[in-house]
Amino acid sequence: MMKTQSQWSLRPAASRREFLKAAGVTIALPTFESFGADGASGPPMRMVCISSALGMNPESFFPTTFGADFEPSPVLSPLTDLRSDVTVFSHMDHPAIYTKHGSMNSLLSGVDAKRASAGQNVSVDQVAAAHVGYDTRFPSVHISLGGTQGSSWSASGIKIREEVNPLDLFKKLFVNDSEASKKARQLELDQQGSVLDLVRGQAKRLEKNVNAPDREKLDEYLTAIREAEERIQGIQRWQSIPKPTVEFDDKANAHGNMDYATLSPLMFDLLFLSIQSDTSRVFTAGFGMHNHVIELDGVKDGYHGLSHHGNLPDRLTQLRIIETFYIDQMARLIEKLKSSKTGGGNLLDETMVFFGSGLGDAARHSNRNLPIVLAGGGFKHRGHVDAMTASQVQTPLNNLYTTMLQNFGLEVERFNGATGTVEL
Repeated sequence: MMKTQSQWSLRPAASRREFLKAAGVTIALPTFESFGADGASGPPMRMVCISSALGMNPESFFPTTFGADFEPSPVLSPLTDLRSDVTVFSHMDHPAIYTKHGSMNSLLSGVDAKRASAGQNVSVDQVAAAHVGYDTRFPSVHISLGGTQGSSWSASGIKIREEVNPLDLFKKLFVNDSEASKKARQLELDQQGSVLDLVRGQAKRLEKNVNAPDREKLDEYLTAIREAEERIQGIQRWQSIPKPTVEFDDKANAHGNMDYATLSPLMFDLLFLSIQSDTSRVFTAGFGMHNHVIELDGVKDGYHGLSHHGNLPDRLTQLRIIETFYIDQMARLIEKLKSSKTGGGNLLDETMVFFGSGLGDAARHSNRNLPIVLAGGGFKHRGHVDAMTASQVQTPLNNLYTTMLQNFGLEVERFNGATGTVEL
């Protein structure tokens, strides 16, 4: 039986958003001013998940010392002055994943997407996004450079679409539609709503006349319909509300989709502006898998080929340039959040910034010992942590995701088979 949102997510306390359950549908009450934002006291929490499709070379990523004052590795050098704001984990992985590059699809779920039934591989970002819903204009925002990641999955098993061009994302987030476009969009939403009413009615009439396996398929189908209805209602809610005005250089001219030096700062600036304007509270940002030459100084060979470096010095040097660039982009976002003051402190205190990959070592296609960094979120960060357990087993990454979801405001005990939480 597929798990619905109410099964895998929350047992809300009275101070948080309350839920009514009727006929298998989870219905959220409106936000009440007496409970504050999203039914909770204090500022809302945000979640940013950054990923690298081709992992990180372990020899240049993992520090050789542990603790709060760890000596950053070459690739982690951009985080040197931010050590008190981050935790680097060694020996974390998804124990059930042995899918080589296919691990891109499982990074945020810990579940093999090809073997999962619909909804079993819901990703951590989408659990968080469902918690927020359309309290923000967009429940979640997704972008990836150099190819998609495919790691975000809805509760009904639908892969979430990623934007691949920062300027297209800018228009989506911050450029208001014309009145004619709004009217056309409203007509389209009305038509979609009518179709959903029709198919839901047909599905409900079948419900009493099907066997158990077919009833499970029907439940998945109805869950997808409910997701579509929520999306339509959410979009309609924000149709008449102007998008926020932000300062952003939309005239940037990238050489092409491998011009990371231009495109990546734009991508992360848009995430920052979306956080600052409360346009969304859940984000994914990725660097995809490909064998094109990334336009960074010192890089002259294809990315995928460099990940299979064969320990050749020139290839390792180029790979280090790319991987250090990824961490530098993360550090740049962290610094912007930290310097943005809020009533309770700063935006970094209110934003969890995660970096990781489903590949631990692309040269060996290994899905073990994943490169994991977590920053911000109000946690008491611990520098470099060895997550190997006393029984010499790596800590499931979903334990960290469980901790992140709890910090996001969900009362979830275990996310997708986690064995516990992580102390932070």
